[in-house]
Amino acid sequence: MMTTHTETTSKLPTHTIYVVETKEGNAKSDWLTVGAAWEHTDGGGLNLSINTLGISYLKDKGQDATLVVRRNKSQA
Repeated sequence: MMTTHTETTSKLPTHTIYVVETKEGNAKSDWLTVGAAWEHTDGGGLNLSINTLGISYLKDKGQDATLVVRRNKSQA
């Protein structure tokens, strides 16, 4: 199989995708994990795998869904 410079080489995700539910006042926001992402080997993009159930949950509550993609910390 031919590979391109945008394919990923790691089987483990390099990033985690969260949907953030904003709370009123000083309450901390809730972060719900909704997916994973793999960075392209050239660093120019990401392949995403998202479970839309978490996003639908917020939409059903009448809230906008904010997606946040964070790089995973390396496991030493």
